[in-house]
Amino acid sequence: MSDLTILTLPSDCDLRTAAEIQAQLGAALAAGPVEIDGAGVVRADVTFVQVVLAAAGTARRAGRSLRLTGLSAAARAAFDRAGVSLSDLAPPLPAN
Repeated sequence: MSDLTILTLPSDCDLRTAAEIQAQLGAALAAGPVEIDGAGVVRADVTFVQVVLAAAGTARRAGRSLRLTGLSAAARAAFDRAGVSLSDLAPPLPAN
């Protein structure tokens, strides 16, 4: 089994950082299960939500696990504004 990759999100998760976040998520998912740490997100927009949803779809298709942890209020608000429930994302990683 592949090792878990923890990806810590930058403080700004918006159009300006979307491509970098998407590339990091893609590389991490290619290697194995991923945990996205969103505790430090100060600013997020719908582009961020789209990147996370795309990563969740990629994870499902690849049989990988992806979960969000410690989402800040700003990150949660971005999902709310986009009308996306966090339960729509990939299921949490199985316990070892």
